[in-house]
Amino acid sequence: MRFQFLLVLFFPFSVQAQSPWPRSKAGFYVQAAWNFIPAYDEVFEGKNVATPLLDREVAEHSFQLYGEYGLTRRTTLVAAVPVRFLRSGDFIPSNYGIPETREGNLTGLGNVSLGVRQAICEGLLRLTGTLRVDLPTQRYDDATGLRTGYNAWTVLPLLGTGMGRRRAYWFVYGGYGLRSNDYSHFLNGGAEAGWHLKKLWLIGFSEVVYALENGNIQLPLHNRIKSLYVNNQGYWSLGLKTIFELNRFWGITASAAGAGWGQYVPKRPGFGLGTYFKWD
Repeated sequence: MRFQFLLVLFFPFSVQAQSPWPRSKAGFYVQAAWNFIPAYDEVFEGKNVATPLLDREVAEHSFQLYGEYGLTRRTTLVAAVPVRFLRSGDFIPSNYGIPETREGNLTGLGNVSLGVRQAICEGLLRLTGTLRVDLPTQRYDDATGLRTGYNAWTVLPLLGTGMGRRRAYWFVYGGYGLRSNDYSHFLNGGAEAGWHLKKLWLIGFSEVVYALENGNIQLPLHNRIKSLYVNNQGYWSLGLKTIFELNRFWGITASAAGAGWGQYVPKRPGFGLGTYFKWD
């Protein structure tokens, strides 16, 4: 199978947010990350293609603050605040006779996420529940067709399990997402495994978002042409990330992911770079 690269910018919670390990009481973790997809001119089509191809190249950049705080030994609060920087660029004449949307930029909040992670069963094999709520914070510009987030509330309960040793860990998770405003609901699942080599973590991960196609929201034509936060988006991704521990408090992260299957998401290399501070 030929893999296309895809950085998952649609959900502000990374796979890391689904970890089954809560923070220690009063412990915290803060990460600032820059994610980007260079200009792309093609998206994965859906099963029922309602709109034609992109009329202009699109570039996506995102700055995100992500944080965890240990409320108790078993309960962790989680939050993410993304800011999107989008561009509608060069006209693609092979797809259209004339452009449907304008060239331009849009900057705005994406869907701010709040969550709580609760340890259910502790021990060698852990079981943890997570409840995530995404706020309908977003901007839309009809002239360019650019949108920075879903115009909906999202509620996503998840269960995760995993175990860790001195130099390795793994976990899996799964849940059912409900989205308001007549967007389709979705299934979300994934896995992550990592190996520790001195100050470096080498990590592989995979995630699936599968739209159930039970929503019928009527989005503007220009929004559908751009395929930004439209209905029935989904993907299956494989990715790699590294964490370099500068010391026990500070570190640097880098990541990229590849999509083997997608629906209304871009076909283009994507990358992420970040830095974090933790206190446990």
